[in-house]
Parts: sequence; structure tokens; C-alpha cells
Amino acid sequence: MIDFEQKGFLNIHTLLTKDDTNLSNNDNKHLYSQMMLGNTPSPMFSYLLNLNKQNLNDFKSIMFYNESNLASLINESKEAEEVLDNHTIYLPEKQKKIKTAFSKVLEQRHCTRQFVYERMNLKEFSTILNFAFGIGNRKLTYDNYVATTRYHSSGGGLYPIDIYLYIKNVSDVSEGMYRYQPYSHTLYPLDIENINSSSFFVGESIDTDNMNFCVFFEYSLNKNFVKYGELSLLNTLVELGGISHNFDLVCQSLHFTSCPIAGFNKSTIEKLLYLDGINDHIVFTNICGKE
Repeated sequence: MIDFEQKGFLNIHTLLTKDDTNLSNNDNKHLYSQMMLGNTPSPMFSYLLNLNKQNLNDFKSIMFYNESNLASLINESKEAEEVLDNHTIYLPEKQKKIKTAFSKVLEQRHCTRQFVYERMNLKEFSTILNFAFGIGNRKLTYDNYVATTRYHSSGGGLYPIDIYLYIKNVSDVSEGMYRYQPYSHTLYPLDIENINSSSFFVGESIDTDNMNFCVFFEYSLNKNFVKYGELSLLNTLVELGGISHNFDLVCQSLHFTSCPIAGFNKSTIEKLLYLDGINDHIVFTNICGKE
């Protein structure tokens, strides 16, 4: 019997339904034709059909954000969300110089699930986090607000994705769970004990013993739904792809490999991080190690 919760698709809020219109051939091959004919519902297909459909309140919210320059005000104050105390770990400000040609990085980029044991030094680790998730040097001025930018795009500059890390083999950083704070380029340790990293992913093909670290991408609906409404998920998934790909390329440029992983145990990770699984969701993961 398949443990569907371990597949990372289910949690306590998931609703399971069956297709009552096609019980004799209940598989995706047959359901596809029924879905296209409108005989069976599909949230995914419904979302696509209504992809460019917006309610009046969506337009009102988007116009309000744009006319009031609210995104810049939010951006300017986001630094205040970070926790800086005696537990905060400051990463090296000077990044490791990347010498690999960009074209070569693109050609060599590939996914790896099995690694050799090799500790990543702190400067390499800092460089990966900085260029994958951090704050860029370019700043934009809107009216009286100065907005920072990152190395990836984000719908409306709202940046609804936050980064959690499980660090396994990185020099000068203890094994454990951390939150990355991009404005201060720091790690904040989470006081979580008895972490079983083998429970993060589906199956036994992911080498969590020899990995250097893995990334959990958290999406908070309230950070962009208030502006974009039903367009929020699309914007977030596009942003998520850009962030994860940046991560892949930076890892490869420093001669490490990565693997984007959709088969993760969503409910286990969210409970571990004390996320509610309603407003705050783990929506994707990635892993880094030495091949």
C-alpha cells in the first residue's frame, strides 16, 4: 500500500476525491479525455482555464499597490523582520570569486542525488546563498523609498518565498535547521531537536548523509495574495523556478551539484518548522552536495 502522505502530496488539510464519472477506467489516461469534455472536475485545469480571469477586487488591489507605491514601502521595511541577536550567525561578507565561464556552467549543470562526503567551506556556502537568495547591489528609488533588489525576479517585488536550510556538512556551522536572512546575510538557528533528515524526501535515493545542505522554499500567501489575488500562485511558481534555477547554477559554478526535489514530505517538514500549512507552505525543495 502506498503511503501517500510520505509522497509529499498530502497533509491534514488535503481533500481526496474520486472520479465517479469513469469508475471503470480510473486512471489519468482515461480521465484526461473526460476532463477535456468537462465530465470530471480538475482544479489544475480549472485554474488554467481561468488563468487570465481576475475579479474586480484583484484590479482594485493591484492599482492600489501600484499607485500608493506600497510594495516599495514594504520592501524598505522588510529588513526589520530579521532577528539579530547573540544566536545569529553572520556569513562572510566577501564572496568567493566565481571563475567558471557562464556558458560552461550551463553546459555542465545537472542533477545529482548521490554525493561523496566533503565538507563545504563557509565561504563557498556563503557565496551560494548570496547569489541564489540574497540581496543584490542594485537599488531602485521610487518617490522617497529606496527598494533593494535580489538576484531573481519577483512579481511586484513582494518576494513571498522565504528560505529554510537543513545544514549537514558545512564548515563552522553546526548541523541543524536554520532560516536564511537575506538582508543581513545571516543564518538564524532554529531550536529544533531530534531531526531525522532521512524523513524529508521520498524513497532512499536522496543522499542526506553526505549532502552539504538542503533548501526548503516556504511560500506565505499573505505576502502577495493581497495584491494579486488569483494570480498569486502563478507569480509565485514562476518566481520559485527562477530561484531554484539560480541555486542550481551557482552550485555548479563552484563545482558542487544540486537536485530540485518535488517528492518531499510536506506535512513532516511543515510540522518541524512550526508552519501552519494554511497560510505558510513548503512548496519545493533542493539539495546540494559534492559529486
